[in-house]
Amino acid sequence: MNSVDKIRKSVSFLLDDSFRPGVIVQLNGDIYYENEQFKVHFAAKTRQNIDEIIDSSSIHSWTSFTERSANSPHILMEMIQMNVLFNEKHKIDVQLFYLPDINKIIALFDILEPQKIPSLKTYLNAFKQSGSFMLLVDRKGIIRDVNEMHTMFINQTSEELIGEHISKVFSLIDPENAQQLPDYFELAEKQGCVTTIIKYQKSTEDTRFYHIVSYYDKETKMFIVHMSDATEKENLQVQLAHSGSLSAVGQIAASIAHELRNPITTLKGFTQLLKASASDDSVRYISVIEDEIERMESILGEMLVLSKPSRKKKIAFSLDLLIADMVAVIKPKANMEGIEVIEKVELNNVPLIYGDPDKIKQVLLNLYKNALEAMKEGGILSTLLAEDDGRLSLIVSDTGKGMTDHQVSQVFMPFFSSKPGGTGLGLPFVLKTVEDHGGTIKVESRVDVGTQFILSFPLMSDSKPIPLEKIQSIIL
Repeated sequence: MNSVDKIRKSVSFLLDDSFRPGVIVQLNGDIYYENEQFKVHFAAKTRQNIDEIIDSSSIHSWTSFTERSANSPHILMEMIQMNVLFNEKHKIDVQLFYLPDINKIIALFDILEPQKIPSLKTYLNAFKQSGSFMLLVDRKGIIRDVNEMHTMFINQTSEELIGEHISKVFSLIDPENAQQLPDYFELAEKQGCVTTIIKYQKSTEDTRFYHIVSYYDKETKMFIVHMSDATEKENLQVQLAHSGSLSAVGQIAASIAHELRNPITTLKGFTQLLKASASDDSVRYISVIEDEIERMESILGEMLVLSKPSRKKKIAFSLDLLIADMVAVIKPKANMEGIEVIEKVELNNVPLIYGDPDKIKQVLLNLYKNALEAMKEGGILSTLLAEDDGRLSLIVSDTGKGMTDHQVSQVFMPFFSSKPGGTGLGLPFVLKTVEDHGGTIKVESRVDVGTQFILSFPLMSDSKPIPLEKIQSIIL
């Protein structure tokens, strides 16, 4: 620590004043040190001597104090009214301290400019109107004040909190670790500031993450607890972790794809041979084996699609014709289960989109399959295709059991599934495919009412120009 820092530290109780500009001055008037408030008020150029700040009409008062200081072995204190120069001349009070131990004078200037000196009301308004939940807590842990965000964070009124111990708040948020509260505040008092993130189960379907910062103010001996909602940030980190997992799955799937496909090909070959000479009962068993082999291939294909960009050549095709064909495919199963299928098209012409029709078929099959599985007899599966502001809007809706807000927020996450035995890869495939085609997808759902997936695709005019000879409609 250099000599300037040592001297500043020894007089910090004076210079650390929150509002008043202050300087350490040699007896000859040379400025030794300036605090931050002094730099704000007397900025523009570096001041070398106190006579650059004090008007000539007040130099006599300053000189008189320095002369008495030079001859005194004791601390001197005096309030002197001086004409001081900053921007223009101002008549203000200057509090002077002579400290014989360091043989220097401390000068504190009472700058009376309300616009530069925040009032207590300003700080109170900042406390009350903060977008975060803030509490003022004494050393005994008693809550002395809270701002207006208490109901947003813990659903408690200010009357229920003020006068209570802070443990009440922490018990509501994190009951399992509330006993660690004394250690937490002891650490805050020692270090001045501590931070933590607490998981709060606000309701069965709403998990929040609160970032809590606790400051200790030595002057007032009070704790200021600042609580902000970090749920989005934590969820983003979870999504990034999922992305990393998905990338790892893709690498593993790609590395073992050939190893899996070789035995699958062999199994398919032998089942075909066995089928030629098998009895009727054996044929049924072999058919089950073939179905399971196809399921294995489908799961592997979905994993590979999620991790690798599509390499198939894209073409222009008619989405309404493709939808009509896919509706025809799922109608027999829907009829068997007593589910009505409604197809509605609101188009003036036959607009084309550019992409991979086979992938879009798989998207529709996934959405239709999920819808059928979510409904009981008497349900309705609806498909609406319409043109909206230069884009094609596709809505697939059902009258099934619906989803909670939590399920809706997780529905496109890899490996998340609300169905027993589900792989959690179908809807991530749907999302990736739609986005690969320049489209968007969102979900709206209500429990016991139903779910609808809203897809939007750019029309051919908004896509990459394609030679006319390559434009064609695709029919199954």
